[in-house]
Amino acid sequence: MRLLAFRKRLTIFMMKGDFMFFLKLHAKQFLLSTALIPSLALTTTVKVHAASNTEDAFDNAANTFFWDIMDSSPINLHYSFSFPEDYKPSDNPPLGSFSETFTETAEILNRAKENLSAVEYNSLTAKQKQVYQLMNHYIDINLEYCTLPDYTSTLGPMSGILSTLNTTITEYYLLSEQDIINYLDVLRDIPRFLNDVVKEIEHQESIGYVPSLYAFEQALENKDAMTTLENHPYLEAFESNVSETGLSDDVVNNYTKQVKTVLTDEVLPAFSSFYETLENKKASAGESKGLAFYDQGKEYYELLVRDNTGTDMTPLELKDYLTDKLTQGLMNLSQSYSYNPNLLNDLDSLTAPKTDADAILQTLNQKAAECMPDIGDTTYTLSYLPEALQVPNNLAYYLSSPLDNESRNIIRINPSEVGDDSMVLWTTMAHEGYPGHLYQHQYFMQNSFEYNIETLIGSLGTSEGWAYYVEKLSLEWAGLDEATADAYFTNMILGMAALSVVDIGVNYEGWGIEETSNFLTTYYGELDKNTCQNFIDTCANDPGVYLPYSVGYYKTEDLFEQMADGYSSDKNMYAAYLKMGSMPFTLLEKYLIPDNSI
Repeated sequence: MRLLAFRKRLTIFMMKGDFMFFLKLHAKQFLLSTALIPSLALTTTVKVHAASNTEDAFDNAANTFFWDIMDSSPINLHYSFSFPEDYKPSDNPPLGSFSETFTETAEILNRAKENLSAVEYNSLTAKQKQVYQLMNHYIDINLEYCTLPDYTSTLGPMSGILSTLNTTITEYYLLSEQDIINYLDVLRDIPRFLNDVVKEIEHQESIGYVPSLYAFEQALENKDAMTTLENHPYLEAFESNVSETGLSDDVVNNYTKQVKTVLTDEVLPAFSSFYETLENKKASAGESKGLAFYDQGKEYYELLVRDNTGTDMTPLELKDYLTDKLTQGLMNLSQSYSYNPNLLNDLDSLTAPKTDADAILQTLNQKAAECMPDIGDTTYTLSYLPEALQVPNNLAYYLSSPLDNESRNIIRINPSEVGDDSMVLWTTMAHEGYPGHLYQHQYFMQNSFEYNIETLIGSLGTSEGWAYYVEKLSLEWAGLDEATADAYFTNMILGMAALSVVDIGVNYEGWGIEETSNFLTTYYGELDKNTCQNFIDTCANDPGVYLPYSVGYYKTEDLFEQMADGYSSDKNMYAAYLKMGSMPFTLLEKYLIPDNSI
């Protein structure tokens, strides 16, 4: 997914980002315990079957962990497989449920860790060792979450449960009549799910973690759209998605009536009640506060930093790292400006060689084929989000293909954030499509993928780092000279770096208006209090959301600089990197840098 950042001029802040592709893994903090990928209340305990050798034991451990996750709710199965009727879902609610203690989550994780511990690591194949390390890294981080208070960003505008729910429902693909029947069950489960969200908010309130006034206001913005049948995003999405079933008009019309009935009788009243609850809670809500103000909040943020960035750096180490990058980048921009006093105006007036999103993707695909490893012919579906689903600060997202249908790649664009700037659209399509997320996912699946679990436990920092790295490459493909391309990209990524430092300041050091203003003024000149408060609101209500993008980009750039001498061409270097999937940087550096062998 792609977020907005400082854009246009150095003193103007916007933001750029990009929701990681899914729903399979919608939450960065907890795969196994947040909504839609819920805590696992399994009806049976899955054990590793007796294996004839070490390699079989590992295969069973990896597959057991994957199916534990799938068993958590039918929605997991639906998004992992185009034809989930081939696999028997559990009896859990379609949208999953919440757990206040993460007991079930810890049970699943501990079982996975126990199964791994029974494997003789030195007897594994090279690929199995990689997946073993990836699983171990993921399990350890999530077990540590289970020991800390539940500071999940329930109402976060960018990473919260509501935005994820809407994406989950509207992206629910329909390929058969059974999919429609299952979709109706999902809709009927929304009232229970929303009630669980309220219980989660109340649980967090009981431990002192109360959503801010800003969070409530953002959540309530879509109240009218979500409580009115006309132009309801769920109905519009169904009417669009149902065409893929190939069913007759009469059958489709009958199911459309059923969808309208479920929405009218069950879903809309549930949303009305939910929003009424939020309105009541909003009355006593206060200002946004970072995690630093809550019990064990700093410990939670330390873990969140490691999880979101895929590094072992502490928040303060990352702050210094990003500040150094910010200082150097601004010096480079200042030098470029001294050579060309019209630089800022030149950047504002840039236009891409193509202005249509699909035409841009086709052009980028052709350019990528010239300098990137080959992925052959790929297909995608491209569309614009309806107004009710246009989340602030999110430019677009990519939804990765199911495991049994690699041709199904989805890219959604947020027109309210992209606007009419063709260069923004160009870089966004590079980020989400070619050679960004779509290309990255397809190359890995074609060249390295062996275990289903690999698609669920990668690092967001690695994935976003690649997507931003290739954004920069795409600028020269747009015909920009090297100096202009560098200035354009530097102007953008520095905004992300600055917001990331603010994120650390707010959530780890307890920054308020004064500290935030002092930091930003140092680099960007004086900013008014409303602007600074907006940054605090954003960072406090979606903690860590910027870190995978800024840190991911810089760590990717650093990694390629360290790798360069060991490869005969950039294409070979990129191939080695892409074959590792979304492995965190802590492991990537050991596998890809000769002196750091694992």
